[in-house]
Amino acid sequence: MKDLFFALICAALNGRNLKRFPNLSDRQWMALAALARKQTVLGLFYQGLSHLPQGYVFPEGFLMQLVAEVGKIETQGKKINQAADDLLKEFKAAGLHPVLMKGPAVAKYYPAPLLRECGDIDLYFPPEEFDKAVGMAGKVTPSPDGSVHYKRSDIDIDQHRHYFDIHSRHLPSVPSPEAMLLMLSGHILKHCMGVGIGLRQLCDMAMAYKGLAVPPERLRQCFHEAGLERWNQLLFSFLHKYLGAAPLYDKLPSPEPLMKIIMEGGNFGHYSKARASSLHKSPLRRKLGTARLLLRKLSFSLRYAPKEFLPLVGGLLKGNLMTVHH
Repeated sequence: MKDLFFALICAALNGRNLKRFPNLSDRQWMALAALARKQTVLGLFYQGLSHLPQGYVFPEGFLMQLVAEVGKIETQGKKINQAADDLLKEFKAAGLHPVLMKGPAVAKYYPAPLLRECGDIDLYFPPEEFDKAVGMAGKVTPSPDGSVHYKRSDIDIDQHRHYFDIHSRHLPSVPSPEAMLLMLSGHILKHCMGVGIGLRQLCDMAMAYKGLAVPPERLRQCFHEAGLERWNQLLFSFLHKYLGAAPLYDKLPSPEPLMKIIMEGGNFGHYSKARASSLHKSPLRRKLGTARLLLRKLSFSLRYAPKEFLPLVGGLLKGNLMTVHH
């Protein structure tokens, strides 16, 4: 079933029709749709269905349910896009230079941008502009990592002091295509080392890699200078094998260590037993739960990004629980 699921997602991302696809039972289709919800790629899953062989027959009522759910995804996407446009205009009118990050910034590279599920808006400001932007935001909630959180038109906004989730001294200028790809890669890595990651962020990386079209040699050099070559070899192995991305490296390791993390926890690890049980506990117990998650991923972290592990632990000790609002 996993291979069939990824065949549909890959078809949606790359606009390729599937020549063959087995007839599935009602229960099997429901299982595939449940997996898409777990990975927050239901819109892509629905789009993939349009690439099945002509005349393919679905269970009664199955498509109607999906249409209703996908309609809500598109409505939310339009609402977020409008809120992002309004925010950017407001900050730019004040002489600031906001940089849109992650979801809304990446969705435009998808074949059908509104089918990319999005829950919030992430903004980065240069250090000298951050406090002025906070002053314009109104009531904000500070986070341990120095960012702030607030709402605008019932949309969650995360305003960041740092564009990258990595600690290398060799980073490209922001904004730039290389910076966006390194930011997305580092964001995936941080969550792989901690609470977990879902397929949606991997799809983001695949679409941005394709859409930004950074020359491969330049991108490899960027990853090498950031000290993340081994990690990105694993990442791009997954992108190539399961999402149809062009290979970035000549030799690619098995993508299965990354696949295990994705399938185990789903969207930011919310479906893993360890994460789910910790969400309802006290802040101290949640912190201890996050520490246990870090230790469980120790071998993965030391193998693929050893220089990033200690800073991640340091952030936890300072109170950063790696809370996400995506």
